Amino acid sequence: MYSKQVADAVCDRIAEGVSLRTAAQEQGMSHATFLLWCNENAVLANQYARARATGADAEFEELGALQEEQPPTLPSGAVDTGWVAWRRLQVDTKKWELSKKAAKKYGDKIETTHEVGDSIRAVVREIVKPGA
Repeated sequence: MYSKQVADAVCDRIAEGVSLRTAAQEQGMSHATFLLWCNENAVLANQYARARATGADAEFEELGALQEEQPPTLPSGAVDTGWVAWRRLQVDTKKWELSKKAAKKYGDKIETTHEVGDSIRAVVREIVKPGA
């Protein structure tokens, strides 16, 4: 049964950068139920869309904190390269997620151009038999 309080709580958590699945579980419901509520309630669907956009921005800001953290050093004084690789994986994964969640804002920009007047004049197809 729809509950505005639960829906608001889920949207608040999503706006903080938490996934829908996690936010719904915290409220004791499935993410599928929340999505059904969105399908039946246009106001909630708009609220959810705004929460997702805000959550993507929160996740983007998190990237800066991940990148700024200084790596730990080993007893020898050297930088822990395993930690550095692990952190790089975290940052790359988060960037990939953002490029999918909010492609217009955080996705790769692809430019395509086409010159008017360019055309193919002829296509030649030649069948060559091996050994001939």
